[in-house]
Amino acid sequence: MNRIKTLSFFPLLLLAALSLAACSGTKNRCTSNCGTGTATVSLTLVADTLPANPSILSFKVSILGITLTPTTGTAQTIHPSPSVVDLMSLQSDTAFLGALTNVPSGSYTVQVSLSSPEIVFLNDTGSTITANGKMCSNNFVCSVTFTSVGTPTISSFTFTATTGGQQGIELDFNLKNAISLTSGTLSVNFNPASPNPGVFTAFTLPRTNANLGTNQLELIEDFTGVVSISGNNVTITSNTRGALTATSTSASFFDASPDNANCLAPANNFTSCVAKGQIASVDAFLKSDGTLDLKEFEPLNQTQQDFVEGIVYAVNTPTQFSIAVTDEVQAATNSLISGLNTGDLLTINLTTPVSKTFFVDTKGLQIPPGGLGLFQGQSDTSAVHPGQTVAVHPTVFTAANGTTPAIVTVDTITLRWSRLTASAVSSTTQLLNVNAVPSYINPVSSTPFVVQLFTGTQGASGVTNFDGVVDGSGIVANPVSARALFLENIGNTASPAFFAAKVRQH
Repeated sequence: MNRIKTLSFFPLLLLAALSLAACSGTKNRCTSNCGTGTATVSLTLVADTLPANPSILSFKVSILGITLTPTTGTAQTIHPSPSVVDLMSLQSDTAFLGALTNVPSGSYTVQVSLSSPEIVFLNDTGSTITANGKMCSNNFVCSVTFTSVGTPTISSFTFTATTGGQQGIELDFNLKNAISLTSGTLSVNFNPASPNPGVFTAFTLPRTNANLGTNQLELIEDFTGVVSISGNNVTITSNTRGALTATSTSASFFDASPDNANCLAPANNFTSCVAKGQIASVDAFLKSDGTLDLKEFEPLNQTQQDFVEGIVYAVNTPTQFSIAVTDEVQAATNSLISGLNTGDLLTINLTTPVSKTFFVDTKGLQIPPGGLGLFQGQSDTSAVHPGQTVAVHPTVFTAANGTTPAIVTVDTITLRWSRLTASAVSSTTQLLNVNAVPSYINPVSSTPFVVQLFTGTQGASGVTNFDGVVDGSGIVANPVSARALFLENIGNTASPAFFAAKVRQH
């Protein structure tokens, strides 16, 4: 754990002596949190370890609060707002939950309050599943909300806040330990009797081989929402994930929009690229003081329009496919999708005729033309495959009716970032071979998928970010997670099929 020491040895002794004197006495003996110094503690969240079945597309959960409880003294609690996170996106990415700025020095246990889990899953078990009273047939994708609540304490972890410390805690949610499938019944339990540790583990930031700079705790990636500006600060506000504010620096860089209409070199800078009311994606470095520096900015759309993102789970006709909704932005006025929520199933109809409305969000990665052309500029669902993540702009909306999902007609579709965990088979600095990908991707053979890695200085534009390993050559035959573009051909034989912006070794 990195700790920033702000007191020299002599003042530290003096502070300890004064603290003990103030707490002395036979009846009120001080044992913990005696000093007056405080720490800033930032909190983040990741997820790992999927269950064998069913195949999970989305796992939303509400985080009501995170509490740091000292041996003696007053507990410190932070309440993320809004509190809903999609744990499946955190296989490769990291959520920033906020920072506590006045944590008295001492030892703490950590407890997390959770509720309202909602899971979208493909039933790949071979038989019908019952989930919270809802029947889900084999080979169907179902969305189920559970009533589970829980306040698990992370028994395997004790955190020590230091006087003047600027520190971080990363919570790691074990998906397998929270989800159980017993005798055909799917359930969620945040306080399982076994194993131990249960749903959560934790560690101090930055983690080993995080590939971060001085005074950086973590990298927060692909936070998408509506832009507002104050000086050199950009704030992204999301209906589903709250708000994130980052400061532009001389090291920040700016990517072209997916349609190549905005933020083009040489005018790819803060002044030219960032505008109020845009829909944009940002990456930001979480600093040790709990603030964020802008790493990367990408405009996705120049105006605040209806914008729906989701994971493809079925291709129905040449002009229709289905997604599980994972994110959304509503138009500033007269939104068509006000009744649509993350976790909903949605049927997508393409406008006809379609004229080059298929875009790829490369985020600065140099995707080879042969791979890029599998999606960019296409006009029907031959370019669309289960497991891809896409963003669409609805022009017509029909609300869900009973068991029939909502339907939208769209005029643009942009390929964005799939998150998946697979088993690493072999790896070099430029290529990663994986198998045992999620079954909703529906691979046609057992041949490993090839993931393209982009080499260069960590943190630079167009380079794959690594977490847990220095580069691709250090990946071992364990589970590995990636955030990648999934570009596949009609025969499902593209190699590479994935182009990674992020790889995390578990």
